[in-house]
Amino acid sequence: MKKEKVSQKISRELLVMIDRGEFPPGSKLPTEKELADLFSVSRMPIREALSVLRAMGLISSQQGGGSYVEERIPTSISQHFHIQKADEESIRNLFEMRKILEPEAAYLAALRRTPDELTKMKEVLKWIEEDFILKEKTGREADFEFHRTIMQATHNPVMIHMFENLSSLYHKVLEITLKQNVGLARKREIVYKEHENIYLAIEAEEPELAKVQSIIHLKNVEKKMDLSL
Repeated sequence: MKKEKVSQKISRELLVMIDRGEFPPGSKLPTEKELADLFSVSRMPIREALSVLRAMGLISSQQGGGSYVEERIPTSISQHFHIQKADEESIRNLFEMRKILEPEAAYLAALRRTPDELTKMKEVLKWIEEDFILKEKTGREADFEFHRTIMQATHNPVMIHMFENLSSLYHKVLEITLKQNVGLARKREIVYKEHENIYLAIEAEEPELAKVQSIIHLKNVEKKMDLSL
């Protein structure tokens, strides 16, 4: 991994302080000199860090000088913070594995699924749809169960065991990716449709199509988390 720049470290620490409420929305940040003293650095990395936060829409410069925390923090900023807390490197590693495992699982499920397994997938798909209607629900449990039913339909015990071993990290990542869609009906509709497309390909016994739909879904998840390599 590349060594983190001083300005990146400072911008991340300021983000944490804002998230904790040390610098609440609408408040004025300390001056560049005060921040330089706080972090024991020169003003240059402070300016760079503030520029990053400004570009992210987290702070703004106001007439009369000084930087102020925005009254409304963009969802993507909170999302970025939670990704940092959840161990970004582990999440990257999981996605590398998901891109290997899930498209092939969808392929095999389309060839091997039983009528009962297909019924279970349809039930879980309905569960996702119902959770997405409720604003307070992220849909994490239903989403995980959908991917689990596909994995079980492979009838490959090694793949199933591998998936189960990754379950805690799966849940962590799903919580992060789905939380940002809470209250956003259109985004939830798109996510639901991606799952439905995978299901329909498996139902139609179209392995190549199921594989492609799985790849599309994973690429879209990666974009949301800004983890594309």
